[in-house]
Amino acid sequence: MTDTSPTSQDQERRRFYRIQDEIGIKLTPIAAADEQAAIDAFENDSRCAGLLNELRGMRYQHLPQQRSLENKFPTVAAYVRTLERQIDMLALAIDGRDDFPTAASHLANISAQGISLTIDGSYPIGSLVDVKMTLFPGPCRVEALGRVVRNDANSPSGEVALDFSHLRDADREALIRHVYMLQRHQLQARMPDD
Repeated sequence: MTDTSPTSQDQERRRFYRIQDEIGIKLTPIAAADEQAAIDAFENDSRCAGLLNELRGMRYQHLPQQRSLENKFPTVAAYVRTLERQIDMLALAIDGRDDFPTAASHLANISAQGISLTIDGSYPIGSLVDVKMTLFPGPCRVEALGRVVRNDANSPSGEVALDFSHLRDADREALIRHVYMLQRHQLQARMPDD
C-alpha cells in the first residue's frame, strides 16, 4: 500500500497563504563563510529593527477598541489616528535605514514563510540571502534572511524561491496581514455589486 499523505516538508511549505503582489525587493547574497556572522547580526540587531511593524501589530490587536472609540467619540478617535501617524513617522526616523526599496519593482509570490520571484543574479541552492522588501501601499518594510530552495536560472523565467529562515515575529505578522488584505481586496473585486 502506498502512502499518499503529504510529507512533513510539503506541509511545512504551505503553512501560510500565498499571493501574487508587486513589491520592492533587494536581495544580497551572503558568502558561506559570513553566514554565522550575518545570522548573529540579524538576531542581535537593535530593537529599532522592525519597530514600525511591531507598533502596527499592537494597533491591529486593538482594532475592536478603536472601532468602539470611533463610534462613541469620533473626535477623540481622529486625534488618536493623528498620534498614530506621528508615532509611525518617528519609528521610521528612529529606524533610519534607507537601504529598502522605495518603489514596486518585481512581481512576486509571497507568504509569511517565503517568496518566489524572477530576478537577476546568482543565487545557489542552499545559500543564504539577505532580503529587504517593501510592501505597498503601506509602505511596510520587512527584513529577513532566506535560504534559496529553488533556482531556475536556466529556465526562461529565471525564478528564485527563498524560504525565510530568520524573520522577526512582527515582520511575519505584517506579511500575514498584508497577504490577508490583498486576498480580501481580490475577493471583494470578484463579487458582483448588488
